[in-house]
Amino acid sequence: MRRPLDRDSGTTAIELVLVAPVFLAALLLVVGLGRIVEAESRVQGAARDAARAASISRSVVLAQDAARKAAAANLTERGVSCSTFDVRVETTSFRPGGSVSVSVACVANLSGLGLAGLPGSKTLSAEATAPLERYRGAG
Repeated sequence: MRRPLDRDSGTTAIELVLVAPVFLAALLLVVGLGRIVEAESRVQGAARDAARAASISRSVVLAQDAARKAAAANLTERGVSCSTFDVRVETTSFRPGGSVSVSVACVANLSGLGLAGLPGSKTLSAEATAPLERYRGAG
């Protein structure tokens, strides 16, 4: 006895073959964008920590050195690898009651994500300002 022909057999498999790559690409894009946002957050944290390190230094030269070291250590600890790394310290208001600002820029390599549509690298930058204590000695 023969079975009647079922015209719908196999359509689910074809639908899965057509929809799965689109779903997978969307999922990978969300993961890639999430990693970019996380890296931007880590660069912001590095700028904040660098500004704080500079604000507790006793001189402009020590502040600039402390900011660079703090930013580099922060990014290294948190796993952000930068192909180019730049820290700029603004010390024109470096006096008791003043402030110090730090800008951190990092060119992060994104080629490891392997996603079409995302750039091979992205410049992540952040700025933070920290106040200097009013009743402190500055050298």
